[in-house]
Amino acid sequence: MNDSTRAAVDFLRNRYRDRIDTTESIHDAVVTGRIPAIDGDRRKHAELTLQSVHEAQSMLELFETTIVAHLGTAGPMGAIAEQQLRILARPFL
Repeated sequence: MNDSTRAAVDFLRNRYRDRIDTTESIHDAVVTGRIPAIDGDRRKHAELTLQSVHEAQSMLELFETTIVAHLGTAGPMGAIAEQQLRILARPFL
């Protein structure tokens, strides 16, 4: 993996981890009452925020297993992983 690819992986990995931390923090604030519940239904709001946590965790897992794992490999899988990495990084450039 070259330096620019490694930098893009590290950057996106950090963005996904930050998203997990943020969603976990919001979920904790909802559960503990530091954030008012949507429509007064704390249970429903907690379920929604927990779903956001799971979505953020899934994005990191998907990134690691379907893109990072194939970077630097020969053939179409490596080329596709490189292209996917560039597409994911583009909004941040």
